[in-house]
Parts: sequence; structure tokens; C-alpha cells
Amino acid sequence: MKLDVKEILKSIYGKLAEFRRKIYKKGILKKKSLPIPVISVGNLSVGGSGKTPVTIEIAKYFQKKGLKPCVLSRGYKRNSKGVVVVSDGKDIFVDVKTAGDEPYLIAKSGIPVVVGESRYEAGLQALVEIKPDIFILDDGFQHYQLERDVDILLIDATKPFWKDELLPVGRLREPRSFNKYADIFVITKTFLLSDKEKEELKNTLEYFAKPYFFSEEKFNRFTDGELEYNFDIMVDVDIGVFAGLGNNQQFFRYMRECGIRCGFRVKHVISFPDHATYENLQLPEDVDFWVTTYKDFIKLTPQQIKKNKIFALMYDVNLPDEFFEYLEKRIYIRKGRKALER
Repeated sequence: MKLDVKEILKSIYGKLAEFRRKIYKKGILKKKSLPIPVISVGNLSVGGSGKTPVTIEIAKYFQKKGLKPCVLSRGYKRNSKGVVVVSDGKDIFVDVKTAGDEPYLIAKSGIPVVVGESRYEAGLQALVEIKPDIFILDDGFQHYQLERDVDILLIDATKPFWKDELLPVGRLREPRSFNKYADIFVITKTFLLSDKEKEELKNTLEYFAKPYFFSEEKFNRFTDGELEYNFDIMVDVDIGVFAGLGNNQQFFRYMRECGIRCGFRVKHVISFPDHATYENLQLPEDVDFWVTTYKDFIKLTPQQIKKNKIFALMYDVNLPDEFFEYLEKRIYIRKGRKALER
């Protein structure tokens, strides 16, 4: 009988994940808490499910209410250690390499951001230097060390966790059953589904008996870093697309479909690893423009952008009013009605 190494590793990975949850649940390792509300935005899988855009949208909502949110992030693959204050919401104090891709992207949206391996330590420093009213953990579902008041689990509509497998067979970081630790489901990437697929998705979601909300993604403009443009600039041209995301194929698929609708031709598609640095970027010159994601764009130098005529596709996420009403209700239950009042 031939051993399936990946299946063996998947089983080991699942047992380790369950053990890690258990030692926190039983209090063998103690969780720490911060004195203001904490919202976690995360998922069960590796790769992009829209965590950063959703984090930005939630932070902007609280800013509109007159509150000061602060995002706490690990700062994955940053070249710094310890706690780093990336932004106070007005100024950005470090570069993208020091902050990490996602924290820098969030800071570019005018949101306070602090990174640190320990979100608790990052939160303590934020309380002193930024004085926020609420914390949002970017990619926080597996960060058990810190107590949270609301756990938001994002679900990629094109690859929901119930159709996926644990690493290394699939993309799941934790067993499917761990969805039970979430308070709210937010479904992303539904623009890539047919009406029939959306209906099937809704039917499955009902089974989990969790409140769920659909995000609305909007791709309606490009930027060259200085000005923004609508899709008219891409009519009847040849373009190349590149990305270094957790799931590049979704971006490429969208750009191909957009080309059919808007009248441009995708001549080159180049996939880079997640968190690519682009220090030695070499792109073919036989296209009119190159298009990438804004997350990738912020890591490019002005010289690279100008030389290769690179634009970033701007990506906005809208969440329904009902989502924010439910979110505030959960915080009131955990922290009291005054928790979100200034």
C-alpha cells in the first residue's frame, strides 16, 4: 500500500491546529486582553480572501462615526522586528518594507496602524501613542493570544472552506470545524460567481446558522500613483498584467473578463509569489500598459512605474448597513453601550 505523504501531513497539521486551540481554550496558555473593543478579521485559509480591504472598510466606518480605530497587524514578511508604529492616521512613519505589505496599504488609506509579532504589545503601545477607541486585527483569526470581542471570518466565494482541505493538500490553515469560533461570516469574491452558484452558496451558508453578509467589490478605476482614471484609458490597447498575491488567478481572471467587456487585450500574464518585492522587475515592452494590484503597486519605485507604464487597479469593498448594525450589537453585548461612544 502506497503512503500518501500529503494526506499524512494533512492529518498531522490538523491535530497540531486542534492542540493549539485546546491549550488556549483550557487556559494552559493565557489570553491577554486590551481595555477597548477588539474586532478580528481573518479566515481559515492561506491566500487572499479580501481581509485587508474589509479591514479598511470597517476602520473607515468607525472613522465616519467620529471614532479612532487602530489596526493591529503582524506585518507579515516585513524586514523589521518588534513593535513598529506604521501610521497615526495622518502621517506614515516607515516604508513598505519596514511595515509589511498589508499594513502599509492600510496606512495609505489614512488609518492608524501598529505592527508587532505580539498584537497585545502592539496594542499597548498604540494605547499610549495613538489613543484609539477600537482595535481591528488584520488576519487575526489564528491569533489566539489576544482576546477579541468579535471574530469575523471571511469566506472566499470561489473556494469556501467546506470545499477545501487542510494544508498541504488544500489551503486551509485550520480544520473546517473551526468556523464555529466565528461570530460573523463575510462572503467575498461573489462577483466571480454565476447566479446559480450564488444561490447554491446561500443554501449552504444557511446550514451553519451563523449571521452572514455579502461584501460588494468594486473595480472602477486605475491609478498611476498621482491621478485616477476610468476604464476609458484601456480601450483598444494591449496590456500586460502581473501580481504577487495569495491568489493571483482571481485577479488575472477578472482582468481577462474585463478586457472582453471594455475592449482591451491581455497579452501577457505574469504571476509572482505572494509578497514579492519587485527589486529586479523585468517586464516585456510590447504592450501599451501594465496593470497590477494596488498592493503590488505600492512596492514599485517611480522609475519602474514610469519605465513600464504601470497602472494599479483600484479595489473597493462595500459592506451592507446590516453588517455594521450587527457588528455594533455584538460589541455592545460584550463591552456595553458606551464602548463605541466618545
